[in-house]
Amino acid sequence: MEFKTKKNQNASVDIKLTFDKNDLEKAFEKTYKEKQKDLKIPGFRPGKAPIEMVKRHLGDSVANDAINLLLLETVSELSGKLEHKMVRFPKFTVEDYVPEKSLVATAVYDTDPEVSLGKYKKIKIKLPEVQVTDEDIVEELQFVRKQLARKLLREPGEGAENGDIVDMEFEVKEEGQEPKNAKNGSSDYKLGEPNNLPGFDDNLYGIKTAETKNFFYTYPSDYPREDLAGKKMEFAMTLKAIYKEVLPELDDDLANEYDGSTSLQVLKDKIKSDLQKNYTEAVKSKKMEDIYKELVADSKFVFPESYLTEESEHVYQNMMQDVLGRGQARIPKEQIPSIEKYAEMVGKPLEEVRDSFKTIAENRLKGYFSRQKLASAENIVLTDEDFDREISTLASRYGMPDADFKKELEKGKLLETYRDNFLAKKIDDTLFQLVEKKYNEKMSIRQLKEFLSNKETGEVWQ
Repeated sequence: MEFKTKKNQNASVDIKLTFDKNDLEKAFEKTYKEKQKDLKIPGFRPGKAPIEMVKRHLGDSVANDAINLLLLETVSELSGKLEHKMVRFPKFTVEDYVPEKSLVATAVYDTDPEVSLGKYKKIKIKLPEVQVTDEDIVEELQFVRKQLARKLLREPGEGAENGDIVDMEFEVKEEGQEPKNAKNGSSDYKLGEPNNLPGFDDNLYGIKTAETKNFFYTYPSDYPREDLAGKKMEFAMTLKAIYKEVLPELDDDLANEYDGSTSLQVLKDKIKSDLQKNYTEAVKSKKMEDIYKELVADSKFVFPESYLTEESEHVYQNMMQDVLGRGQARIPKEQIPSIEKYAEMVGKPLEEVRDSFKTIAENRLKGYFSRQKLASAENIVLTDEDFDREISTLASRYGMPDADFKKELEKGKLLETYRDNFLAKKIDDTLFQLVEKKYNEKMSIRQLKEFLSNKETGEVWQ
């Protein structure tokens, strides 16, 4: 057997295989012996006919099977000899076949994507410097106080106020109709919370314990329950109990109760350290988006068309899973409409829709392979020690022994996923250290929350 290859410009390779008489004889011999096992010939039990009789009986009818076997075994043998790795078995075309003499087959196979990284060490970024202020610490301590708050039952003559916690019972019906359900109840409902229905709590202020108040409320038009969105409902509300929230004093006892700190000052120091660490990491994560965008823009990529096709389909399938399953139930693939049907649904040309998913796919591939190329260029690997250290950090966060946490990951077949994530983090950490950084301003935690909330979507580096 002889083979020739020619590298193309699109991360593919032309391959030509030429087989002689001896190659064909061996492939046919193996095929005849395989067919012999089940072949029924009059006068012989299945599989017991002599091989020479099998050959005469089947003749050249096994040519397709023999040729496929020959190609499969040859590609398997060549896998370690090819200059450009074959990433999937290609579809061969038989160019010339002379029975019992010769065979010529050709194919175009995909090889690894080609990545030429830009000058990543010359990337310059500006980022804010984390500055934890006294006001930031006071705000965090207020959260601590709320976590340790106690409920004090209000006197019967006291009305409900903003910030109170109530147990309530109510009957609700559409305007002018009879109630469809029995009375409803809710406990530990806190008045004035930002996530409460807009304007609803205004109807509850001033109600006293055991007092019933009737009022109308119109649900927002974008309310998640379609049967209630935009509807005007009548409530008969009774507050069964009203509690005012009593916050503990800011003292050493509070610090000890919260996390065992020996004093309030020790707790303050912990809070300051945690805020500094967490927000420094958050700023870094946000800036990594900019770093990878610049790295990708300054790099060159050549992807096999099959990579783009497969990733585009993956992007489409994931999007439809989110839309149809609403992030909860996994939708069977056969229930997901084809991309052609989707194009009809959104009223856009099919090619425009395909191109949009292809663009997303290409960005993702660029981000992934630039990261892999960087790991190769900087000799970044995840050692067993690195892996165990990361596992230990996560295990302690969940309050579990390292071995137990690792067993849980093994049960869920998640060990390799976590290993990949740890390696990606190590690559990111290395890149962050390599780029040129300039801290251009100091920001308090309050300012940083606003800075970090302005996140862009569609990161290419995820």
